[in-house]
Amino acid sequence: LSSRKPKIAKRARDIYETLAIIITEPKNQTMKNFIKLIALTGVIAILSFTSKKKTVLVIDVGHGGQDIGALVHDVEEKDVILDIAQRIKSLNQDKNIEIVLSRNTDEFLSLAERTDLINKMNPDYVISLHANESPNTTTSGIRIYLNDKGKRIDQSGNLAMELFKNLNSPKKQINKGNFYVLNYVKAPAILVELGFLSNPEDFQQLTSDQGKDELATSILNSIK
Repeated sequence: LSSRKPKIAKRARDIYETLAIIITEPKNQTMKNFIKLIALTGVIAILSFTSKKKTVLVIDVGHGGQDIGALVHDVEEKDVILDIAQRIKSLNQDKNIEIVLSRNTDEFLSLAERTDLINKMNPDYVISLHANESPNTTTSGIRIYLNDKGKRIDQSGNLAMELFKNLNSPKKQINKGNFYVLNYVKAPAILVELGFLSNPEDFQQLTSDQGKDELATSILNSIK
């Protein structure tokens, strides 16, 4: 943000100087002052709009590399989650929201490495993505987890509720979770199991383009 301030200030100054030239002609001082006031108001509006802080969301992409996560019908959790994370980033059209992925490729980072990386980014929010698996193929639905002992429980809870409202799923829950990422990430954070690869309906949702786009859009809308 600091590197943009000189450019913003120059832009505002140029606009004001241009308007100052325009208002030198009127002989009526009252009209001249009125036009100058309009010019100043416009400059302030430009500065306020241009310097608006971005909301930074880190998508913690679970597993990777040799850690494949759940495996069902030769479909690996690590690949499903990376695909959905990349869709979240590509679907984002809001210039005031920045999406950062903890991994962009099939690479392995330990839980400690991922957590340290996220904390160095100092994001506004963190959503850790996973997919579930169960021996019982009838078990299905989306699970949202948060740590009720976290330093920013209120913000984490709000994020969980926003995602809950945006998810188009008949089976969704918010639960307490004692996960490493939730315990050690400093920003408001939730962990989401986006469905059970072992369940036929959830499997379709997690592996089809339409299903993955729906999930990605729901996550993106939860921070708008």
